[in-house]
Amino acid sequence: FFMETERTIFSKPNSTDYDELFGLYSNEAVRKYLGGTITKAEFDEKFNDFFCAQLPECYWIIKQKGTNSFIGLISICKYHDQTHFEISYELHPDFWCEGYGTEVVKRGIEYAFNELGLEELYAETQKKNQKSIKLLEKIGMKIIKQIERFGEQQLIYSIKK
Repeated sequence: FFMETERTIFSKPNSTDYDELFGLYSNEAVRKYLGGTITKAEFDEKFNDFFCAQLPECYWIIKQKGTNSFIGLISICKYHDQTHFEISYELHPDFWCEGYGTEVVKRGIEYAFNELGLEELYAETQKKNQKSIKLLEKIGMKIIKQIERFGEQQLIYSIKK
């Protein structure tokens, strides 16, 4: 494994993760505030990105310790402005509202600051996504602006080292 938290293990994606990841990207509840589900062809293109990431960009599969159950995906990638980096996460609904999001995002931020040497991270979420807003604010991120993207009001958050 690559990293861990009290209840999770982070690992780099591999080909055996395809079905679980496609399940995440085709889940309407997961993708409600992320632009909707994507087709298998769109996912195949995205799936290849998981393996081509060059540090400091990275993707991790999150699994539950003990059961090895698939929890979701977390990433650190270039933000839309191509200057900053963004932390992003998608969790399977079976693991919502149990603190896993907070746990894995905090660990991802620690890694970005301590291992990758980044000084700041962004996160973007739809203004309608109250659960994500609550998570981002709980871990200390602050709203720096509001924009319209993808036809929706988005909140841009930032956290500095």
